Amino acid sequence: MRAIPAVLILTGVALAGIRIGGRVGYYSGDDPRTGESASNAVYGAQILIPFMSMVQLELGGTYTGSESEITLQQYLVNYIEEESGMNFEGDSIGLAEYLEDQGWDPDDLPGDLTSSYTATFHDIDLGATLKILIPIGPLPIRPYVGGGGGAHILFSDADVLMQVVDQETGGSMAIDPYDHVHPGVHGVLGVVFEPPMLPISVFGEYRYTKPLASEGDLAGISMVSAGVNLGF
Repeated sequence: MRAIPAVLILTGVALAGIRIGGRVGYYSGDDPRTGESASNAVYGAQILIPFMSMVQLELGGTYTGSESEITLQQYLVNYIEEESGMNFEGDSIGLAEYLEDQGWDPDDLPGDLTSSYTATFHDIDLGATLKILIPIGPLPIRPYVGGGGGAHILFSDADVLMQVVDQETGGSMAIDPYDHVHPGVHGVLGVVFEPPMLPISVFGEYRYTKPLASEGDLAGISMVSAGVNLGF
């Protein structure tokens, strides 16, 4: 029973020092469906809960989106390998024969395969990070390290391209958008500036995330960001 008041006290102390804020930075990763780079600006928000002077729990999320141009041939090569394990990279004849078997008109193949389309990519990252601050004397600047886990919600779509495939094959080879939730683990390294007597902190951070994909290997995701947290 004595543990209950202690837990309530610690919770109250943590909530009293809670901070909320936002961040902006640069996301470095690939679109898993197209294989193209999805690197772009990233935006996010977080809630920071301090438990002790050197331990903080961060609950946050980020979003990034990008567009890339890709030929129908390359898109189909990536899609077919992902769905069936068949690799037609560098094998245009084999790809054409496969598409004919799917109902594609052979007369349309040469022009269709070299046409370019726009593919869109979105990554919503939700996670929790435990941070350990490293004191360096009386200075209001403290480096920190940490790690945690979460989930990346990935969307990859190419509406016009998928409509072409559906029309050419009469629906026998309908391509669904890539929309998967991948759990992941991450590590962080950063530095925070906390002015004395002010409920504000400014930070810069590097984060590396490794998504855990069940259907195949996904490349790691790097993110560099800077942000501000405000206390109540």
